[in-house]
Amino acid sequence: MPNFATIICPVDFSDHSRVSLGRAGAWARHFKARLIVVTVAEPLLVDAAAATYDMDLVRDEVLPELREFVAKASAAAGVDPPAPEAIVLVGEPADEIEALARREQADLIVIATHGLSGYRKMLLGSTTEKLLRQTTVPVLVAPASDEPPAAMEPLTTAVGRVMAPVDFKDASVRDARAAADLAHALAVPLLLVHVVAPVKGLERLRLQLDTHNRAQLDRARQQIRSLASEAVKSPSGIETVVAVGSPAEEIAQLAIDRGVGLIVMGLRTQERMFGPRPGSIAYRILGLAPAMVLALPSRAANVAR
Repeated sequence: MPNFATIICPVDFSDHSRVSLGRAGAWARHFKARLIVVTVAEPLLVDAAAATYDMDLVRDEVLPELREFVAKASAAAGVDPPAPEAIVLVGEPADEIEALARREQADLIVIATHGLSGYRKMLLGSTTEKLLRQTTVPVLVAPASDEPPAAMEPLTTAVGRVMAPVDFKDASVRDARAAADLAHALAVPLLLVHVVAPVKGLERLRLQLDTHNRAQLDRARQQIRSLASEAVKSPSGIETVVAVGSPAEEIAQLAIDRGVGLIVMGLRTQERMFGPRPGSIAYRILGLAPAMVLALPSRAANVAR
């Protein structure tokens, strides 16, 4: 069973962080985890306040606000997690969150996107983006909602189905195992997905290209079945899908069509495919999919410890 003993949830007092706090509370409650809620005051703001007030007084003023925010957000979300710890830090947010995760040996960080729409939805908040680039801890990105925070359903209901997009690289087995362990712990179905981007070319080469694309599809179907067998002892309960098209769009649409509430995917450092940078598939999925996304860093972080 996945070991989520300590969960960290950064908040900035926005409605979007209320959503992530509700999700973090649901995960903490389900896995009986310790929950740490943190807010980070940036140095320029703190320096301005410190010119008038003592720094300890600044923290003393923010901490009660944070505790009140946690209490109200938890009540609005309808979750009753283990008594959360509230912490106020000063510094660059992503750096401080990552350092706190290391100090507390956290197993999961839960953070929100910024809830933008249209083309702007492709832009993550700067803290979330930087955290995804440098984290050694799994990060759960909770999609922000345009609706006011409301009571959240139990975690198993919210997840419904787990999806694991795979690219057949070395880490794909690890990602599939992590997804399978989570699906088992939540008692929900698992969907393994690979998307083949078809090769296009001149009309006079259509016959050869069609033959090539069919061969790609056949190879991908064999690979995903083999991956399912390697990832879990009993792959019969895993559904595999090979789709054709643009990977991010196909994965996001499959998530909608199949009622997927959680996408588990690895972050590939320095790669455009599943990397955490603009233009990568992972980055675009975070903007397109209405599901929670659990991002597994390539360096440490074993969800199925």
